[in-house]
Formats: sequence, structure tokens, C-alpha cells
Amino acid sequence: MIPAHIGIIPDGNRRFGEKYNLSLAKAYELGINKLKDVLEWSRELGIKIVTVWSFSTENINRSFRERKIFFSLIEKKVKEALKNNELIDDKVEVKMIGNLKILPTSLVKILKRIEEKTEGNKPYRLNVAIGYGGRQEILDACNKLIKAGVKKVNEKIFRRFLYLNDVPDPDLIIRTSGEYRLSGFLPWHGAYAELIFLKPLWPELTKEDFLNAIREFEQRERRFGK
Repeated sequence: MIPAHIGIIPDGNRRFGEKYNLSLAKAYELGINKLKDVLEWSRELGIKIVTVWSFSTENINRSFRERKIFFSLIEKKVKEALKNNELIDDKVEVKMIGNLKILPTSLVKILKRIEEKTEGNKPYRLNVAIGYGGRQEILDACNKLIKAGVKKVNEKIFRRFLYLNDVPDPDLIIRTSGEYRLSGFLPWHGAYAELIFLKPLWPELTKEDFLNAIREFEQRERRFGK
């Protein structure tokens, strides 16, 4: 069965740049372009929901130069997508999940714009985890519950206060670059997701790599603890 929802940790952009002697800006740009490819491959397979980790709460500790390069590229690519109606033509709804307060104001403005522009698009959904940390998501949910005066909590109630609260949990989480950890990506939602770790650095990922990951998922037996 094809997964309905996949999560992606697109790791290895900086190492890709070092490997091929590319500038940081070029490596990140190729990484962003690779996401376009993966979204196209996903649509071809009928995968309706993709959640990609773009920028973590820990990434805020990277150098000012690196953050500036990355944020500028995101702004540029989102503006291009808006101008060309790419996501609208592809019937993709975009939602940001994370703490946008840690991002530059100009970036937040353009991210909100793409959300508004694509709102209601069907049947595809792209969740961009930006300013995202899994522990922070859970802590924020707890604080929202306290503020709302909720006295007793169950899973259904708790889910409503998470960043990602309106789509099914991911069936599959893929991480590139040969790292074997989730680093706090979707700890609540990914409890029963199948995990596949791929060796290629993110910009190196090929369609065959992606298809092999989906084939491996299809061969697994999912028991959900039963």
C-alpha cells in the first residue's frame, strides 16, 4: 500500500556542498530544488501529504551568514512559486508548522502569503516544518492546554493543540545522508511511522532512491503494537 503521508528529514545539504566544492548558497538551492522533485514523485505515486523538515529550533544556533543565506533562498523560492502559480496549478495546499516567531519578519510574511494563497487546495498537502522542534511542539501544546483551562487531557484533545493537528499521522519517515536518528522530528505523530534511512545526501537523492524507499515500505508489515 502506498503511504498516504510521508515525513522527510532532508539531511546533507552542507556536506553535499563540501563534497562537490559548491558554495553554501548553491548547495542549499539544490536542496530546495530537490524538494520540488520529491513532491512531483510523490504526486505521481498518489501520496497526498508530505511533511518536510526545513529548519529546526536548533538550527537557529548556526552562523548568522548561514541563516541569512538559507532564509533568503526560501524567500526567493516562495516568491517564484507564487509568481508562477506552481503550487496552485499542482493543487497543493501549504501549511507551516513550527514557531515562526524565531524567523525574520520578511520571511514570515511571505510564508503566510503562500499559506493564504494555497488554502483549500486539494488533494495534496505540503507541511513545512520551519522553526520546528519536536520537544517544543509538545511543550507548546501543554502551555496552550493550560491557557485554555483544560482540566483533563486525552490523546484526541492533546492532538488539537499540536502544530500538526489536522492530518493523519505519517505512515513513513525518510531521512537522507546516512544518519540513523530522527533528531526530534514529529515525536508525537511519528510514534508508529515506518522509518527508512537512505545513504545519499539530500541533493543527491534520485527518483530510484525514493521509489526504493516506497517499495521497502510496501513490503513491511505494520502491526501498530498488536
